[in-house]
Amino acid sequence: MNKILIVVCSVMLIVSCSAIKQRMAIKECKFTFLSASAHDFTFSDVKVDFDLKAQNPNDVDAILDRLDYTFYVNQTDVFSGTTGKGLKIPAGKSEEFTTTITLQYTKVGDAIIEALRFRTASYSIKARAYIKTVFGEISYPVNISLN
Repeated sequence: MNKILIVVCSVMLIVSCSAIKQRMAIKECKFTFLSASAHDFTFSDVKVDFDLKAQNPNDVDAILDRLDYTFYVNQTDVFSGTTGKGLKIPAGKSEEFTTTITLQYTKVGDAIIEALRFRTASYSIKARAYIKTVFGEISYPVNISLN
């Protein structure tokens, strides 16, 4: 009985280490904004699909459990979103994925007014990647370039 328990624990440890390695590989991935398309217009908001590309330079598959992001214009939060689902990026390859947000017109209007007032507009995306481990969820910042 003890031998079976040792074998089962060893297999679980190997599988767990492999899963952690794949999830930690996401730290080396590069994320790029590709395009956006709007749909489902209402009087107060619009849904926008964002196409992103994740490039995996690692020699192991990378797993992203969730990505949360916020888009800023002149340091003003215009919208936030999340992938809400897992993504597997094969070793040495790239994967494109789509995430949808709801954009409120009032936030866009505030950003435009601020840009006009300061006569400049800078854009940035701040993101956090989340990976699940046997010890709980770990998050860290991710850079997303805007081409």
